[in-house]
Amino acid sequence: MDIQYMIGLFPRFLSVIPITLLIVVLSAIFGLLLSILVAAIRIRKIPVLSQLMGAYISFTRSTPILLQLFLFFFGLPVLLQLVGFDITNIDAITAAVACLIVFNGAYMSEVLRPAYLAIEKGQHEAAESLGYTPFQKMKTVVIPQMAPIALPGLGNAIIHLIHDSSLVFAIGVVDIMGMATIMSGDTFGMKQVEVFLTVALIYWGISMISEQIIRLLERRKKKVLKKTGYKLKEEEAGYSV
Repeated sequence: MDIQYMIGLFPRFLSVIPITLLIVVLSAIFGLLLSILVAAIRIRKIPVLSQLMGAYISFTRSTPILLQLFLFFFGLPVLLQLVGFDITNIDAITAAVACLIVFNGAYMSEVLRPAYLAIEKGQHEAAESLGYTPFQKMKTVVIPQMAPIALPGLGNAIIHLIHDSSLVFAIGVVDIMGMATIMSGDTFGMKQVEVFLTVALIYWGISMISEQIIRLLERRKKKVLKKTGYKLKEEEAGYSV
């Protein structure tokens, strides 16, 4: 194994790491916002919408992310063209981000929903008896108690998102895996082990940083539970996607 060659690969990967990070960050932020909306609809059991969200979650979690990437990049423009919207010039990065938002929105909603339902009914009633508005109740009672329960699951979802982002090269995005494929072709497959081991180390590093950030947030939010007197069940603390 050529260690010197691997070290020489890092500068080339530095040029595409921002693309991977951009895809991950945008997908995580907007995926979380989507998951809040989906979870709220299912918790309130809004007729028709709740059933539609259930079907959306079922379909998204039951089909491979690679297939969904192809559907977004190749199929969505065709479907929208039938109703008068022309997005045939959609670029690969936009399609990848849109797909990952939809995909992770489904997963994250199934983290947030049980976290919300884990809060005792008496907590809601106490807040309402004190005259809290819905916003005040969410800010001071619900979110502080939801966060420590949901963070482990959300952390797992972020790690899975980082892994899933490695598939976007299949629709033409030159990210970390896309660059690795190009490099492997440049050497006619002679340095594949070095190239893909370098990629593995880069993804490991990104995942480790993300994991440490989530753990830091977990430690901070668990202190809130002690102040509120809410007992965090072991199965809630270890909830994962």
